Amino acid sequence: MKQKNLFIRVDSGLDVGLGHVMRCFAIAEIIKKINLNIYFISRKNKGNIIKKIEKSGYAVFSLNSTLLGLSKSHWKNDATKTIRIIKKFENQENFLLLDNYELGKMWETDLKSVVSKLIVIDDFLNRVHNCDLFINQNINTSKNLLDRKIPKNCKKLLGLEYVLLRKEFMDIKKIVKKHSGEVNRIFISFGGSDKNNEVSKVLKAIKKISTKKFFVDVIIGKSDKNTKKIKEMCLKIDNCTCHYQPKNIAKIMKKADLGIGAGGMMIWERCILGLPSIVSIMAKNQEYSVNTASKFGCIRNLGQAGKLSSKDYFNAIKFFNSKKLTEMQNNCIKLIDGKGAERVAKQISLLRMINNE
Repeated sequence: MKQKNLFIRVDSGLDVGLGHVMRCFAIAEIIKKINLNIYFISRKNKGNIIKKIEKSGYAVFSLNSTLLGLSKSHWKNDATKTIRIIKKFENQENFLLLDNYELGKMWETDLKSVVSKLIVIDDFLNRVHNCDLFINQNINTSKNLLDRKIPKNCKKLLGLEYVLLRKEFMDIKKIVKKHSGEVNRIFISFGGSDKNNEVSKVLKAIKKISTKKFFVDVIIGKSDKNTKKIKEMCLKIDNCTCHYQPKNIAKIMKKADLGIGAGGMMIWERCILGLPSIVSIMAKNQEYSVNTASKFGCIRNLGQAGKLSSKDYFNAIKFFNSKKLTEMQNNCIKLIDGKGAERVAKQISLLRMINNE
């Protein structure tokens, strides 16, 4: 019997953040249990977390050059190098998962020559695809847009039931606490790279709230350029702890009564733990998740991060009272069930079975 492999083409770094890798982790954690070997293919972007991927037990093939967009000179170079890697396993059955906003139909068409099935994760839909399985967690993606961007014979997994959350969040969900309605502990995280230094703005706001002292947990990662400054600020605030690349964010998050941070995948991580939150939009592809969570009453949306000041965060924190916190927690818990990775893994497994027929 042929060995079966799933190659995951995904990047991380200062410009692309860490969210793409995190949701690929969610799938990999389940897929590896169904006799598929997992291999990551990732670029050595500045601020990447390739070492974290390796420490998590996965083999990584690194690509050296930087990907700068959809122009042929960039995608073709990437495709050639990726094909070269997969061809090392050419006597085996290979599947490919792509999670990258800079690669589209032309790249995918080239790669389909060396893999049995190609899977794409894309919640941005800024380009056309050529894939066998398409995953988009957006609930209001127009049929017209999908018809123009995705092949007719492609299986589509659409909506919040396919939100990809890692096992650490599902494990903590089982013991999530019911919030008292009081804000005693605040969780702050703006993802792997905080370009606009939003964390500093939030810390300034918390320092100004003299009527109450909070316990504060600040999460910063390898890709954050403001690490030194943030650590210094945390030391000047009572009961403020700075966590640098913690192994289990969910354990820290579950203790909080209020979250403050970015949109994107982190919204769904906070939702599954029933954590009300204040959110700012760090990138265009986060607009959907922020608007959706706001519509369902799970967050307070402050808008574009670069336009915000510490006063905006100050006012947002002061906005919360017992009634608002309780309502928001209940809305969060109802929005998603956290089983998206299981559903996606099942569909990938079905692709494998179809290929064996």
